[in-house]
Amino acid sequence: MSETAAYMALIETASPEGVLSRLQYLKKHGPHEMGWSYANILDVARTLDRQLKKKGYFRVYLHVSNGEKGVRYSMKVRDLVTYREPYIFNDPVDGRSYLVHSRMKVESITELAQPRDLSDFMSVDKRKPDIRHLQLGFLFVVDPEV
Repeated sequence: MSETAAYMALIETASPEGVLSRLQYLKKHGPHEMGWSYANILDVARTLDRQLKKKGYFRVYLHVSNGEKGVRYSMKVRDLVTYREPYIFNDPVDGRSYLVHSRMKVESITELAQPRDLSDFMSVDKRKPDIRHLQLGFLFVVDPEV
């Protein structure tokens, strides 16, 4: 992705319960770190770092599957730290420890006005995202809201 290209966003799966608990934590405690185990974040870390410096944030869209249009939320992320080797991260929301390849500072979670289908997004390599790809890690897409 070139410096003049559209901004990047990520798509990741989430459970309704996970989104609700993180929303409640945000309301009570404010922005906080969240860890992700997917190593494919390392492929785009430099691009996201440049975007953070230039724009100040990137989005992670949350795909909450229910058989219909599944992308229902967007998280605004203000900071990113990545690790080549898995790192132990203690999640402040559920109190559990995870091996992660990245930590992101979540500033907000917003419910989309209209749920979106994965086919509504374009991957950064100009392909249509596929639900099967979510099993392998993040999907890297052009952010439609920028």
